[in-house]
Amino acid sequence: MKILLTNEAGCFHPGIVALAKELCKDHRVCIVAPLTKQVGAGHSLTVDQRPLHAQQWFVLDSVKMWSVDGTPCDCVALALDKLLLDKPDLIISGIDFANNHGNMIYTSGVVSAAVEGAIQGIKSLALSAVIANEKKERCYRRVAKFVRRKLTYLATKIPDYGVLNVNFPEKVKPRLVMPAPLTDGILDNEYEIEVNPFGSTFAWMKNPLREFGLDAYDQKGDLYWLKQGYITLTPLKLDLLKGEALETLQKAGIKL
Repeated sequence: MKILLTNEAGCFHPGIVALAKELCKDHRVCIVAPLTKQVGAGHSLTVDQRPLHAQQWFVLDSVKMWSVDGTPCDCVALALDKLLLDKPDLIISGIDFANNHGNMIYTSGVVSAAVEGAIQGIKSLALSAVIANEKKERCYRRVAKFVRRKLTYLATKIPDYGVLNVNFPEKVKPRLVMPAPLTDGILDNEYEIEVNPFGSTFAWMKNPLREFGLDAYDQKGDLYWLKQGYITLTPLKLDLLKGEALETLQKAGIKL
């Protein structure tokens, strides 16, 4: 297969490097990923007059690599329109170094890059894992090897006009795989506020909340099964329409 790899952590991040080294043994692999970390970029695209700078790197054998000084979605859109000679058969976003479960998918650059691929008609996977040391390439190899072995299977589970979101627990056990819905919950991010001597207010996200309340485990969603040591498979659709609400509006009519 012809595979495009991207991520939100940067083109030199050990997660995407480990995945590229493994997949290039069986497939044609190209990396187009952000030059710098874009965590939390969501589905943002650079649409103003600032040009995107794309640069090719020759650091991996058998793998073409491009960096883009933009968001993960910029990388996918630019790759499909200009950088790739051939349309890829598959887009894989990741490996992210923390799970993207529940409502966290909406701010995840990893999931959003896969969604951008799906919008453009390419089968897309988003891969995230609990990694002991995000800076060590060897910590991603077990996930990368699993993906290589099971890639054909995973590709068949990608929904039409959608994305398959795959999350790995810290210890990967190939036989523990669970299709799971998204965990519903409210994310409560914590900010640190400071005022400088000139009266200007500055804010830093102090502790991005990566978990939900205890009641979230009762839902038996992706978070629950990850905590049980399962690899979770969550198919995501691009149509965000709430059908029941639309029917209610249509029956009630619009009166403003």
